[in-house]
Amino acid sequence: MAQHKTTFGGVDILRFLAAVMVMFYHYGFWIWAFPDGISARATGGIPPHPEMAFAGSGWVGVQVFFVISGFVIAFSAENATSLKFFEARFRRLVPAVWICAPLTAIVLLMVGLSWPTDAVIRLVRTGLFVPFEPWVDSVYWTLGIEIAFYAIVWVLLRLGRFDLMETVAIVIGLVSTLFWCAYFAFGWTDLAETRWLQLTLVHHGAFFAVGVLLWLMRFKAITLPRLAFAALFLLGGALQIASSVDVHAVKVEAAMPYATPIIIFLTAVALMAWSLRLDLSWRGWRRIGLMTYPLYLIHDVVGAAMLGALTRAGVPYLAAIPIVGAAMIAVSWLIAAEAEPRVRLLFDHTLFRYRLKAA
Repeated sequence: MAQHKTTFGGVDILRFLAAVMVMFYHYGFWIWAFPDGISARATGGIPPHPEMAFAGSGWVGVQVFFVISGFVIAFSAENATSLKFFEARFRRLVPAVWICAPLTAIVLLMVGLSWPTDAVIRLVRTGLFVPFEPWVDSVYWTLGIEIAFYAIVWVLLRLGRFDLMETVAIVIGLVSTLFWCAYFAFGWTDLAETRWLQLTLVHHGAFFAVGVLLWLMRFKAITLPRLAFAALFLLGGALQIASSVDVHAVKVEAAMPYATPIIIFLTAVALMAWSLRLDLSWRGWRRIGLMTYPLYLIHDVVGAAMLGALTRAGVPYLAAIPIVGAAMIAVSWLIAAEAEPRVRLLFDHTLFRYRLKAA
């Protein structure tokens, strides 16, 4: 099947909804359930609100992001050179970080969670995409994992062997799924948050593999082996989500449901697969999709500080949440529509100047 479609409205909508889900998870649950977290401390303190516990599964939006990345990166890389792929990923990842990270660092200073030297160190490490803490905000933990997957794709392009993408994705998915099976079989609870296992895609490889298989089945062919591997890797993803439930439960010192985040995740993947058959080509969906990345980066510390300020000013907590959510969405739109294009233009006139001239 020819690969001709260049926009995916359903995927953009899902990506945005996943980011919103993560945002309201932080605002509606995490900032009061885990007082030691950076977003909780940025608020200055929010009393418990058990009536908002339903938001406690919103973190699974991150796993949805990983599936979407597997699909989008496989799609965009198929006809690219290694240089063009690197440039496209650089232009996509860097501008938002260089815009959002300084804003977050400023807020950290304003609310007293950092001091100048510490803020500068965090900002530099974040801006250079150092895959280990400290960063200006804990949400940056996902970028190292995304880049690890990009690096694998880049190597395949550099070697001229993108035809191995399916095989590599299956290997990544199998390693990840087998790890989580062993994790629960042998009680490897001390490996639940091991960073090097995250950066080698052992933890999250099943999600990227599902995304690649969705791309293959959308643009190549639906085959029994692909369906079987997709089902297997969805199982691996469900096991990873279950392990994350355990980690969250320990941090908040309360029992958390397994079924809710797993059902949300599986439903999101099913909706994504269904949407790929629809014609949702309105240009606005693309803009909504582009807002997702800055929204994810900017909402946590900056939004939490705003939420704390509003509640201290007398705005009821449940009313402050949608106000802050709307404000963060508006800021993310400004970043995606105005700020990021200017940074990319600067790159074109500096970093990519000679390549463009040669072209």
